[in-house]
Amino acid sequence: MMGPGATSIHGASVAVLLVFAAMSSGQIIGSSHDFTGAGWAQAQSCLPCHTPHNASRVEINGYAAGRLWNHSLPAPGQIYKTYAGDLARNEALDSYSILCMGCHDGTVALDSFGGDPGSTFLTGGGLVGTDLTKQHPVGVSAAWPEPESSDLNPRHTWENQVFGNSRMGRLRLMMVDGVERSVVSCATCHEPHGRGGHEYLLRIDNASSQLCFACHAK
Repeated sequence: MMGPGATSIHGASVAVLLVFAAMSSGQIIGSSHDFTGAGWAQAQSCLPCHTPHNASRVEINGYAAGRLWNHSLPAPGQIYKTYAGDLARNEALDSYSILCMGCHDGTVALDSFGGDPGSTFLTGGGLVGTDLTKQHPVGVSAAWPEPESSDLNPRHTWENQVFGNSRMGRLRLMMVDGVERSVVSCATCHEPHGRGGHEYLLRIDNASSQLCFACHAK
């Protein structure tokens, strides 16, 4: 029996998670990544992705994902249909995009976290699937700061520049044909914690297509 003032481990975990969210998440509460109302999420917003204790040590393509990761990931052999052909997970996607695909490609259950296999899968508009040929080409080398095409702005003209109350994300590193390159990531355009409060968890407001024009010179 617990005495006065004692705190259960579960309660402490919830408290730490809420502090973690307040420190690092900004606008996550009320965003599409606020899972508190989902029955599969144990009434918590952060726990499906992060945990204060016994986190998974996630290292993808040689880069540590860190962030006290708690959610299962697509299998390393998971095949994605890309513009470059059918490629396995580590060849197709950068490490940040693989984290996103842990829910959004539909091969891993939403409630597959904390070591549980889960049984609830994403449906609707948030389901990207494994055919990426109809999506913005994440994992593709951006060839910046020296773009091969005049249709692309040089990297220094947009990366991490402030747009209103937010900024674009950095390109991510991965091996492309045996060479480490900067590539477009899910996290280039999307901020999973909803900082800025833009729709679709975008990093900047896309009014008048300004997000598109940040990278594309049209």
